[in-house]
Amino acid sequence: MKRRLATILAIGLAVSTVGGATTAFAEEGDEFVITSVIASEPETLDPNLESSVDGATYSMHMFENLMKYELSDENATEDNDSVKLLEVTYGQAESYEVSDDGLTYTFTLRDDIYWSDGVAVTAADFEYSWKRIVDPSNAADYGYILDGVVLNASAIQAGEAEPDTLGIEAVDDTTLVITLEAECPYFLGLCAFAALMPIREDIIEEYGTEWTDPGNMVSNGAYVLSAWEHDSYIEMVQNEYYYDNASVGPDRLVWQLQDSESAILAAYQADEIDFSSTVSTEQLESLVASGDCYLPDEIGTYYLYLNCDNIPDWRVRAAITLVIDRDNIVDNVTQGGQTPATGLVAAGTTTSDGTEWTEYVGDAMFSALAEMYPDYDLTTYSGRCELAVALLDEAVADGYDTSTTIDYEYNTSEAHQAIAEAVQADVADVLGLSITLNNSEWQTYTNNLGEGNFGMARLGWIADYDDASTYIELFTNGNSYNYSNWVNDEYTDLVTEFKALSGGSERDELMKEAEYMLFGEGGFAVCPIYFYTDPYLLHDGIDNIGYTPLGYFIMTYATQAE
Repeated sequence: MKRRLATILAIGLAVSTVGGATTAFAEEGDEFVITSVIASEPETLDPNLESSVDGATYSMHMFENLMKYELSDENATEDNDSVKLLEVTYGQAESYEVSDDGLTYTFTLRDDIYWSDGVAVTAADFEYSWKRIVDPSNAADYGYILDGVVLNASAIQAGEAEPDTLGIEAVDDTTLVITLEAECPYFLGLCAFAALMPIREDIIEEYGTEWTDPGNMVSNGAYVLSAWEHDSYIEMVQNEYYYDNASVGPDRLVWQLQDSESAILAAYQADEIDFSSTVSTEQLESLVASGDCYLPDEIGTYYLYLNCDNIPDWRVRAAITLVIDRDNIVDNVTQGGQTPATGLVAAGTTTSDGTEWTEYVGDAMFSALAEMYPDYDLTTYSGRCELAVALLDEAVADGYDTSTTIDYEYNTSEAHQAIAEAVQADVADVLGLSITLNNSEWQTYTNNLGEGNFGMARLGWIADYDDASTYIELFTNGNSYNYSNWVNDEYTDLVTEFKALSGGSERDELMKEAEYMLFGEGGFAVCPIYFYTDPYLLHDGIDNIGYTPLGYFIMTYATQAE
């Protein structure tokens, strides 16, 4: 899932006010309110149409899927027991059965689940949502998420079948049958995925695009939307009809909408914010030392798109990828415990037998180049720079114009700016190429990505589930996240082939082959920079925050520290 704006999450014990109400529990008996910051103004609160970590986080508090995330007993980090890892368990479903061939899942819904207006949740609400997201007319960024997984999803996305043919059927109000194209090792994870939450068809028909406004939106999760002051804050209150209210902690959640890391740190230091997953790199070391900052692992990759239309020679794209000093970026720029990327698929992803993916594939980013150019030592930065210069020389001999200025786009963030400046310096120093840096607010930025208005552009991808395919399929022909506009039929066919397999070593090998192909001759549409951690700041006072290495902090079960 994209964004990783330096995704900001903040929890407040402070006595500030939002919407005229106190956002803290300053005195015993006060309302328990958590104030958070996860990003600036979201593109949407429509689960089917969201595409970012912050959007998914909002949805996970207001909606609930067949499966859900709940607290485990395991700490997210060894040095802090206030934040617990989350695990997938039953949500709106009370049980499921799987056919002998692994292709049919029959879910039985709970009999005590209701929308926030008191209307019963039915299997038809799930059927409607899943068919809506794959309908090409809705242009959902995650429209591809069921491709090769649920029956007919790929054909529907390609315009070769109607949405009604998707392999999902509400047999009755409490029985939902889902038919798969092939056995899917991560299917239950998808059943907890934010973009596949149930949605009420009658609400959308009544309100259209305004269905996500306060007063119009109905939700089936722990919270319901009570206010949305654009570019200021989002507020949620407990859903009185939620079946598990006894487990819900905060009475109210307030999400401040901002993206200035320095302002957030100042608010934290002023006790106006008590939890933030955006941490000033300049202060990181001291904040860790003081016990304010913690560094849980996250399955995510920070990378750059290299636009194949604006940088058409793959050798130039490879040269840029080679000269970026990733060790310098993680040691001296981000300083958050990140590790230099060795490929697109993030550390923490595992193979079918549980092996760490990065150990299984090795240095995916430079393995093909090492075979093609054996005279260069690509295990060293100097060796990579030597090959980069040679590749650029080859491209120049074939007509590449080195006077061309490359536009580097990033969404507004002090951290992204610092990384961009480091990349700009490396490319100029080693290759002599000129890069112009341009930043914009998130919504403008994503529009520019979609329109291809860049030479280079940053993004972060946090795994949607523990499987390498969540990364590899991003660069198939026509994928909504293939902003580089890379076209490779062999690669796309390879992805289709491994998605038809249920798991095992053969599938792992095909995914490995695909990742190598991404960084072979004709490739380098993407330039991985580092693998994420998810630093957060935390004051004393709140326990039982939930966290998953897929990038979500969940406040639903939070409690006041004793």
